[in-house]
Amino acid sequence: MNWIRRSFGAKLFAALIGTVGLLLTITLVVVRAQTNREIRLVEDRTVRSAEQLFQELNELQRQQADQLARPFTESRRTLVLLDEAIRTRDIEYLAGEAAYELLRSGLAEFDDALVVLTDDRGTPVISMIGGETVEGDPADVAPLARAVLQSQDVLDMSAYRVVDGRLYNLQAHFIELAYRPIGTITFGLPILPDDLERMADIGVFEVCLLVEGSCLVASSGVDPRMEARMASSVAGSEPLRTDLGGTEWSIQHEALVPGEPRHGRRVVAVPLDEVRAPFENIQLTLLLTGGGALLLCTLLAIGLSRSLMRPVRDLVTATGRVAEGEYETQVDVRSQDEIGTLADAFNDMTRGLRLRERYRSVLNKVVSQDVATELMTGEVELGGENREISVLFADIRGFTSMTFGMEPQEVIQLLNDCMEQLSRAVDGAGGVVDKFIGDEIMAVFGAPVAQEDHARRALRAALRMRRGMAEINEERAAAGVAPLGVGIGIATGIAVAGNMGSADRLNYTVLGETVNLAARLTDEAAAGEILINERTRSSVTEGLVATCVGERSFKGFARKTLVYSVSDFEAVETAGA
Repeated sequence: MNWIRRSFGAKLFAALIGTVGLLLTITLVVVRAQTNREIRLVEDRTVRSAEQLFQELNELQRQQADQLARPFTESRRTLVLLDEAIRTRDIEYLAGEAAYELLRSGLAEFDDALVVLTDDRGTPVISMIGGETVEGDPADVAPLARAVLQSQDVLDMSAYRVVDGRLYNLQAHFIELAYRPIGTITFGLPILPDDLERMADIGVFEVCLLVEGSCLVASSGVDPRMEARMASSVAGSEPLRTDLGGTEWSIQHEALVPGEPRHGRRVVAVPLDEVRAPFENIQLTLLLTGGGALLLCTLLAIGLSRSLMRPVRDLVTATGRVAEGEYETQVDVRSQDEIGTLADAFNDMTRGLRLRERYRSVLNKVVSQDVATELMTGEVELGGENREISVLFADIRGFTSMTFGMEPQEVIQLLNDCMEQLSRAVDGAGGVVDKFIGDEIMAVFGAPVAQEDHARRALRAALRMRRGMAEINEERAAAGVAPLGVGIGIATGIAVAGNMGSADRLNYTVLGETVNLAARLTDEAAAGEILINERTRSSVTEGLVATCVGERSFKGFARKTLVYSVSDFEAVETAGA
């Protein structure tokens, strides 16, 4: 992730892609949620439709059973005959009478109808299928008959039974004669595939009546694979979604008899492809649109990042060059937007830096670098402070008489060569050239920047001045002209250091007896001689070899001053290094 934090283009790309991706993801999630919601609605609606159609089938068969039972429950003659036959167990007569009544009531329309007559204890007396007598109780009617006989309020009951591999819908009816129970008569009508086919056509689903793991009756679309899935669905309570032949199905089940799943289950398979199709088309459209949007965002991010990063990189490169001191650096302004404004501001900044550098360059030639820095900050104020410093004066001996008759340009050139050597010595020792006075130079050590070893630095500068003048004299000797000599005076003591002048024109300098004493010592020094006062000598004891030349009186000083002449310059430079 570091590349994202370090690159604006990567951030822009991530923002665009992330926004589009987030919107696309949210839309897809909403569409999928709506798809699942619609599927659940279709599942519930189809299951309710199947239940309603099955109830209509049950009601139809119940009405048919009532029609068949009517002669046995309403005809007194028939009831008397049945009562007699049941009590005497005259099976042959009972069968004939039952067959006659059933034929008369329309049983011939139901070739596979089941009829069972029981006595008043619920024991089957005769069982018939399709008008033929069969042995025993093949439909296990006895429990149903006893339940009807024992009930005080219910005169008929329903149940499902499997007989010879076929599922029957049973209706058990209570029969009585003169308020005396005779027994029950049960009619069973088979549930046919055509019945389920009509239900499937109306409800647009496939249905199977599952008993003991097998589809006894099913619509035409239930093949072995679907039957297996339907059988496996009863293990769970939630709808089973499965794919068969490239079609997705939702399979649900309900008990044929509510609360008694042992009698069998009605399993309904609902095709989901038509439900999913519009939503899948929407999702495909979203994916294609989202893919196009992502591609567009990618191209847009690349284009924007390039258009933004190119000027930014130029600015970064230019900033590095400015940091290295190349104040002439400029950047091209390619646009009128915020980036263009930034480029303009950068160019204005470099122009200001160039101008500031010119000012600093000019100031460095007029005053010391420290003073120039203080002036550039704009924090310079008039006034001074008492500070212990060392002041050095160096005067070129006999310069006026030596340059008599020379052209002014030659005089200036010679003076500049000498002052270059003298000022270089001051700079090398960490001092400040205060001013040039004709053929004399004044330097200060310990101001404006405080230096604990200002006296040592002044002596080191004096040594370097002598060496510099020696180099000049070697060149002059080679040219056949007279050598130059310089007298140097150094005084250490308290002086007033600060900015003198006016608010519009300032000059950083030092004033006081120490400055005057250094000037007087310089006047007394012969060519090549360095004179110092007692304070300078006492400040630099290590490696200094100085000879006392006695006390001398100087103009402007009430008392005499003890003066020393420095003789061992090598020791001075080593000690001050």
